[in-house]
Amino acid sequence: MRALPSASFEITVDDALVSSFRRDGFASIERITTDEEVAWLREVFDELFAERRAGIPGGYFDLSRPYDAPGPDHLPQVLFPELAVPELRRTQLHRNARTISAALLGTDAGDLQSWGHLIHKPAHHGEQIPWHQDEAYWEPHLSYVAVGTWVPLDDVDLANGCMCFLPGSHLGEVRPHRHIDDDPSVHGLVTDGVDPTPMVPVPLRAGGATFHHPRTLHHTPANTTDRQRRAVAAEFQTQPTPRDTVDDRPWVDAGKAAWAERSTLDHR
Repeated sequence: MRALPSASFEITVDDALVSSFRRDGFASIERITTDEEVAWLREVFDELFAERRAGIPGGYFDLSRPYDAPGPDHLPQVLFPELAVPELRRTQLHRNARTISAALLGTDAGDLQSWGHLIHKPAHHGEQIPWHQDEAYWEPHLSYVAVGTWVPLDDVDLANGCMCFLPGSHLGEVRPHRHIDDDPSVHGLVTDGVDPTPMVPVPLRAGGATFHHPRTLHHTPANTTDRQRRAVAAEFQTQPTPRDTVDDRPWVDAGKAAWAERSTLDHR
């Protein structure tokens, strides 16, 4: 892996971006970093996926199939890549995503924690990510103030899996979710009964970015093209705080149990 490019790329956050995020639950920009850094990020991405290497044990898996299922991956993910490649926290992408997230949340950038993940949709068989809310994956006893950032390393559109959002859906509560195929050993979640009529797809060139509220309903279509689709995602959030009431999210408990069972089997 070559050295991290040194060229800077400064971002100015305008009021329109903040207004769009707060009104619709999502926003986008055409460019968040340089072409040189996008090329470097592709090298890092390809290396981690080729080695099936993540920042935590078991942090490489297919989102759409049971953990460690045989056969080709359809929707592989790498968790906490910044722990495997610390330079990721020194990128223009990371700095600018933090700056924008702080502006969208109305907080100081120094108050934000962050963690990342990488998602790959291989050509021709990259599965869709069904409709869901990010907060549905998180602890039901905690309250979150957060922004999800998503940066494609390849040009994206509906044919290969761009982000699609339902505007205003962040104003509701966390909906009931279930694991894909009703199997807790499949990490991916889905919420049923979503009306996709008001869906807004966000096609982008490589190096663009979207930002969304953790309760915004979103999905990405399957990759039906001969182009791969690589994406860098990260969550920026303030320190979560205890909730007065705890939501009933049985899918969270079921998913934790499946992950724990997998970890136990891995250590036998």
